[in-house]
Amino acid sequence: MRPCLRLAERADLLDDKSIDKLKLVWVLNSGRWRFVLLFVAVALLVWLATGFYTVDSNERGVTTRFGRLRAHAGPGIHYALPWPMDRVFTPTTTEVKRIEVGFRSGGELWTEPRRSDMLTGDQNILKIMMVVQYKIKDADRYLFDTSEPDILIERAVESTMASYIASVPVDDVLTTAKAEIEIQAVKKAQRILDGYGAGVTLLTGNLQVVSPPVPVIEAFNDVARAKKDSERAVEDARLYANEVVPQARGEAQTITNKALGDYEMRVNKARGEAQRFNGLLREYERNPQITKTRLYLETMERILSATKVVVIDDSSKVTIIEK
Repeated sequence: MRPCLRLAERADLLDDKSIDKLKLVWVLNSGRWRFVLLFVAVALLVWLATGFYTVDSNERGVTTRFGRLRAHAGPGIHYALPWPMDRVFTPTTTEVKRIEVGFRSGGELWTEPRRSDMLTGDQNILKIMMVVQYKIKDADRYLFDTSEPDILIERAVESTMASYIASVPVDDVLTTAKAEIEIQAVKKAQRILDGYGAGVTLLTGNLQVVSPPVPVIEAFNDVARAKKDSERAVEDARLYANEVVPQARGEAQTITNKALGDYEMRVNKARGEAQRFNGLLREYERNPQITKTRLYLETMERILSATKVVVIDDSSKVTIIEK
């Protein structure tokens, strides 16, 4: 039985003043319950309103209900049941993220040797720093298939980079093999991450520092400088060869062409003289005396035409003819 009814039944035992006090207490208690109900209703509405969420254009919404994947959402305003029933994740799927391998954000090497020291193919130790850029390609795998995807990416790149460097001589690592190290480390790490279902795509890897240990860094720098000087000398020699060789080939071709021209001229001249001699021989065989006289006269004409003084002795007197 309600308290107010019991009080009413026993009203004959109370005076009017006591009854008024009891009525006032009952009114106050009923007003307090109304306030509590109103407060609960407002709190419930606020709690339900927390289910609204926004997905930006560079994000993808992923909703779970009691830990089970429930739905995906694109850019815009969406609703999910409030915590703890639904939980919303909004990873940025278009943002290019970066992972640092072998060093901290401040550019310092890790104090643990295994995090930065790597062994080359000829048993030398180098300190390596690399920055790897990646994007999320599968939000579900990125969120739920790996507990710490960033650490997984770092370990995968660190492992593949160390494996490749272990097959390359130190001189190549310091000079010519850097680009290949970046390519191979990212390529092999991507295969490992795909095997784990990490849901990411590695974009690029950039070696920030490839440095020998501090005690021998100066000697390594000398080697690197000598290597660069050697490459520069080879390149200068190649440029000089590219300049000189075509010129020499042109001069050789000119000499060859001139020799061929002289050859043709001399052969043709010899052939002409041989034909002339054969013609004279045939004339001599037909008329020996006439041919001899003609040859004598032609010869004297050539000789005398080039002289300035001619002396004629006809056995009686000497005549001097001056041209």
